[in-house]
This record gives sequence, C-alpha cells and structure tokens, in this order.
Amino acid sequence: MKFSIVVPAYNEEELIGKLIASVKAQVLDRGDSLEMIVVDDNSTDRTAEIAGELLQGFGRVVSESRRGTNFARERGFVESKGDVICFIDADCEIPRDWLANVKRLIGKGYVAVSGPYYYHFNNVGMRIVNWMAMRIVLPILPHVLHLFYRKKAAVVIGGNFAVTREALNAIGGLPPIMFWGDDATTAMLLVRKAGRVAFSHKVWAVTSPRRFYKRGFVKLQERYNKAYFDAYRNTP
Repeated sequence: MKFSIVVPAYNEEELIGKLIASVKAQVLDRGDSLEMIVVDDNSTDRTAEIAGELLQGFGRVVSESRRGTNFARERGFVESKGDVICFIDADCEIPRDWLANVKRLIGKGYVAVSGPYYYHFNNVGMRIVNWMAMRIVLPILPHVLHLFYRKKAAVVIGGNFAVTREALNAIGGLPPIMFWGDDATTAMLLVRKAGRVAFSHKVWAVTSPRRFYKRGFVKLQERYNKAYFDAYRNTP
C-alpha cells in the first residue's frame, strides 16, 4: 500500500520539524511505501525552507496560493500518488504505529479513519475534559445523531485523518471551505456518499493547544460545536 502524508502549513517553522521526525519514524510493512508533501499556505516565516531541508530524499514542499486548510489539503491531494491520503496538521506528532493502525482499519472496509487529538494543556482539568471528549463523546456522537435524526454522521478531525483516494474522488475532493466546518463537512460527505468512517482511539495525535489559549477554551469549543452541527444539518 502506498501512503501519502499531506501537511498544510502556515507559519509553522517552530513545530514542523517534530512532525516530520514522527512521520519518518513510522513502521511500514514490507512492500508499503510513504511520501510526504508539505503544502506551504502563504507562510511568512521559514516554514517552507525548513521543511524542504528536512524532507530531502523523503518528500517535497509545494505551495498553495489560496489561504485555508482545506485548500492546502486539496493541493496536496492533487500532488499525491498514494492509495491512502493522510492529512496531519503541522503542529502535531504521531506515534510510530499510526500508519499501521490506519492500514488495519482500511483493511476492514473503512474508507476513512480519524482519531483523538490530544492537546498539550497545562491544566489537568482541561486535559481530562479533552480525554473524555476524544475517548467517550466523539466515538458515540454519530450513533446518537443517527438514532434521533435518522441521518448518517461521522467524526473526522481535519488535522488527523486518512482517507482512500477512491473515497476522496467519490466526494469530489475536499470541500472548498477555508476553516470552520471543513473537517465536519468532509466527514458527512464521506459517510453519506463513499462508505464507513472510523473514529479509533488507536489513530491519535498530540498537538498544540495554542488556539484554545488565544481564543478561550469555551468560546472556541462552542465555535467548533456549531460548525459540526451546521455541517450535519446542511451537508447533502
């Protein structure tokens, strides 16, 4: 199986090195292959330069003129060659068996796989809330919504998911949404038009909590929740 890891990156010179190192550390089965594509989304720092140096012989950097995570992801998808396209945000790190767990779930018939996003919160209470949301709430949310509203749902975290090329083609590529609701809309399109979507605790990533500190935990979570339920209601 050929994997393509696509990384949208905007001003990530401080963190992208850790992600690239964690991707290089992936354990692949014999016969599998991996390429990595960093999509520079109009960075004003040394993101592209640093990524280019670290990716020599392993991947490459491409540019996207339109600002927005899904525009960058779509650019990476177009450039990719893999059977399975993996989207990881530039401020993340993934465990060594991330690709192995993705492959196992794809092999069970899922067209897309996502999993928990663990934030490096300093506050213990926030870490507990994060763990409960990722390990308890999100896995059952699609089932609860389908039970009450009889409309399919799925959960995809845009900075931590993988999808087959066939499934992504079936939904016409990633929806052209700059940020809010980009991953939720992708999830709804996949589960309604392409096939089953898994949210597995074994496909996890750790990431920076900076957005929560900047915007406020409650306000940001409310915005994420609204975007998700809007996508659930409005996606065909």
